[in-house]
Amino acid sequence: MIKTLENNFSQNLNYDRILLLSTCPLYLKWYPTNRDIDLFLQIPRILLSPFTQWIISCPSNSIIYCSKDIGKILRHLNHILVRPIEWENVNISNQEFYNDYCKLVSHWSSFLSSILNYSSDDSNIILIKRFIVQHLYDFTLHTNLLNFMKTIPNLISMLLQMTDVQQDEIQLNIYRCLGKLMSEADIKTIASPSKITNVHVKFLTNTIDDSKKKERFYGILQSLKNFVQHDQVKIELIKQNALPLLIRCIIETDFDLIRVKGIVLEILLALSFNNDALTILRKDTDFMTQIRNLESNTNLDKSNLQRAAEGLLWKLDKEGETVAKSTTLKSYQYDIMISYSHSDRQLCYQIHERLFEIDFMF
Repeated sequence: MIKTLENNFSQNLNYDRILLLSTCPLYLKWYPTNRDIDLFLQIPRILLSPFTQWIISCPSNSIIYCSKDIGKILRHLNHILVRPIEWENVNISNQEFYNDYCKLVSHWSSFLSSILNYSSDDSNIILIKRFIVQHLYDFTLHTNLLNFMKTIPNLISMLLQMTDVQQDEIQLNIYRCLGKLMSEADIKTIASPSKITNVHVKFLTNTIDDSKKKERFYGILQSLKNFVQHDQVKIELIKQNALPLLIRCIIETDFDLIRVKGIVLEILLALSFNNDALTILRKDTDFMTQIRNLESNTNLDKSNLQRAAEGLLWKLDKEGETVAKSTTLKSYQYDIMISYSHSDRQLCYQIHERLFEIDFMF
């Protein structure tokens, strides 16, 4: 059926094509998350190659004339072929699809380049921009594609241009892409920290109590973790009252111990270097109790969760005592400072733990 499509995005479709290429993939998209993995992987094994060939045979600038029916096919088929399963939750390689994914993400990037020439507020143009950015984000969920995406000329600069589009969903997915594609140093200098914070806080607020949006909530937390190293984002998180949301994730038992609490602890650890955030966290007795429980829980191994709890507790509870004690013995506060990137944090935790055991001050 895909092979019979014309090489453009404005063609007319009969009901049979709409049913098979749009409606059926939509139903599969909303299928429960406890899917039969082998069964769902058969979908890209059969359809990914012809879909890729059709997409790359269509001129990039023809995306401007995309009809609503073709737009639905692009959205629904691309989703079920790129995200047939939640790859980050399973230990399965996507290597068999890698070459087609590279071709697709390159062509979706060329669609982005074409649509940037149109600043129209026309609802169809906005919709096209929205699903282009959504699918670029879908590709970032494949860790082995990220390095390839970083080599695509001007992709990051094009995404930065799109941040001016006044549509919340578009902005969220742009920042989720940028958080994965940009270096930590570049993130720390990105403009509009207030806008970055606002869109994350808005979507966290809208998803935190929706059991059907757990994956989205988790994805937004991951994105926020990428941006919280930005000092102005720290300030904006406090100003925009995000701390109560994050504290809820630690105090309440409904949130996943590893996936949610672990990420939130890392966000709060970064925030604890802001004195206002430090004061707010210290004053919340329920929060402090939960952090101590996590840090002392013998049922947890030395995982990132417990390490983050230890680091945060030291910052909240013990740093002042350690500094006061050290200043009575020395003319300086610290022995050493460790600077590291997120990719090396596991090694940094090990170094910190060993130096702390032999009484080094940080």
